[in-house]
Amino acid sequence: MVKFLLVIQICSAIHGNCLPEQRVNVFDSWYDCAAFGTQETTKLMELIGEDLINNNKIYITFSCRPQNEV
Repeated sequence: MVKFLLVIQICSAIHGNCLPEQRVNVFDSWYDCAAFGTQETTKLMELIGEDLINNNKIYITFSCRPQNEV
């Protein structure tokens, strides 16, 4: 059975760099992974705050990567 690893990365468009990828969790379905990733990016934006995001042009990406179960 294939599971999906959620990976989130925070980047700055101004500085042209990203923090290291963060592995968040493993999910049983693509839907669960994508839904959780969407929610987490919103929470992270709220945590980082509007001023810091605007001043550094911060953006957050996430991906759901297939993981074969052993």
